[in-house]
Amino acid sequence: MEEKDLRKDREEPEFKIDSITFVFSIIGFSVAWINMYLMTITPKMGSEIWNTTVLAYLSIIFTTTIPCIIIGLKNRIWAYGYVIGFAGAGIPFAFNEIFIGLYTFSVTLLIFAIMYLIFWKAWRSLSSIKTV
Repeated sequence: MEEKDLRKDREEPEFKIDSITFVFSIIGFSVAWINMYLMTITPKMGSEIWNTTVLAYLSIIFTTTIPCIIIGLKNRIWAYGYVIGFAGAGIPFAFNEIFIGLYTFSVTLLIFAIMYLIFWKAWRSLSSIKTV
């Protein structure tokens, strides 16, 4: 029997950055900037306020992962643009509020690394396994 190479059907397209990637990076930058601004105006004192402050800092994780997974299901390069735009927003914001800006930058890069290693690399590895 003739052995068919299954990888030819499942090869991913080359790494191409298009205009939509830049649009998603601008969207990510804007979402991060709005999120960081809301974090700066969150009250910091009081026992009831503490929950709101924690939620404000956790919102970085939610506004990075959920849209990135949704965008990444369509095109992973667009998701890379969203995450890079989101992380890039932390650098100029660090001049305004250093902790929030660097927190956003570092947490977003950590989420990017986790998503890259687990989701995109693992999915590609799993899809390349031959089934008989």
